[in-house]
Amino acid sequence: MAKLQTRHYSAAFLSAYFFYYAGYCVFSSYIVSYLTQLGYNASLCGAITSLTLMANLLMEPVGGYLTDTFLSTRRYLMLCIGAIVILCLAGTFFSSIPSFCLSVLILTAGIAYPFSQLMDAWVNCSRSLDPQLVYSRIRAGGSIGYAITSVLTGYYFERFGWGSYFLMQAALFLLMVPFLCQLPHVELRNHKAQTSDGHSLSPAESFLTILRDRTYILCLLLCTVYWFSHRPIGSYLALIVLDRAGDVGAVGSVCGLGATVEFFSLLLLSCLQRRGRLPLWLCMTAALLTNVLRPLCISLLPGIWPLYLGQAMQSVSFALFFVGSVECFTRVADARIRSFCISVGLTVSSVGGTISANLLGGWLCDLHGSSALVSMSLVSSLINCLLLLLCFKPIFLRDKRKLAQ
Repeated sequence: MAKLQTRHYSAAFLSAYFFYYAGYCVFSSYIVSYLTQLGYNASLCGAITSLTLMANLLMEPVGGYLTDTFLSTRRYLMLCIGAIVILCLAGTFFSSIPSFCLSVLILTAGIAYPFSQLMDAWVNCSRSLDPQLVYSRIRAGGSIGYAITSVLTGYYFERFGWGSYFLMQAALFLLMVPFLCQLPHVELRNHKAQTSDGHSLSPAESFLTILRDRTYILCLLLCTVYWFSHRPIGSYLALIVLDRAGDVGAVGSVCGLGATVEFFSLLLLSCLQRRGRLPLWLCMTAALLTNVLRPLCISLLPGIWPLYLGQAMQSVSFALFFVGSVECFTRVADARIRSFCISVGLTVSSVGGTISANLLGGWLCDLHGSSALVSMSLVSSLINCLLLLLCFKPIFLRDKRKLAQ
């Protein structure tokens, strides 16, 4: 009898990540510039972007629970793409009504932002079907998609304006569909038919499961402070570039360089992972230490070029953090609700850290200028390094003992 061959999903996952992060780049990287040209100041931009993240926070648990219990991740994401396309078309047709555009931004974020965490969980849950899947290599596809789109759209918006802001997003999300169709269906372990006792965890029971795990909460805290520490610069990068005599094209170039460095960093990390030379504790320690370098570089050096250098340094930290944070939440996830545990952990940490950083950063920027954002980022990134020392033993040594059993 012929031996069944294992199907490989790396190329399809990488392509799906490429187009997702290309669409994400148009939405997220240029949202402050888009809002600024509508006449909003930094504080209001912070409030609006915070509302988009709140929409993400509300929708992520829903997506995580549904993809563990009722729908495959593939089917859920394709339904979401249909909703995004409709919203983007509506935003284009009614672009002359600012209040309607803001509503579209918030609704689109609630649907589109959870893709990232759900896809991260999908990759890690699919390793039982394809052992050759390496998260960092697949995530590199998203980084290069972000890099290319960032540079091209920066110069496009500078030359042609913002009329295609929503249409670009719709087109890029639609390009994900052929690749999603090639990806695997992962067993719904919280479906009643798949559980040993015929009982599936309810949404409330799912939340209680993760809240009772002390290590899960420590991972959540560490990742939340990481997001808080880098978002003051990341969210208001356009304003920092403009204060240093740059333009929208320069914003795209800075982001594009960073994403390119992130791409190559992830490829290097994938090689280390395959060879077993990247323990989780080292990955997260390096992520937090390199997170200090961008604000330090920008605070010490004048002009535009430190922004390029700082973004490249931060991108190395991003690559390490993406790999480390996903692996942290994967290791502590309950087997029945893996997608829920991973996606909720990644989302709550990113949204909680980003919203608080956006609100505080916008207020400080209006009072003291963009230099306050750099100081805020530097101080909080140093605090997170101290927090790592306090959390090191319960997070990483417990994982080591569990894996040895």
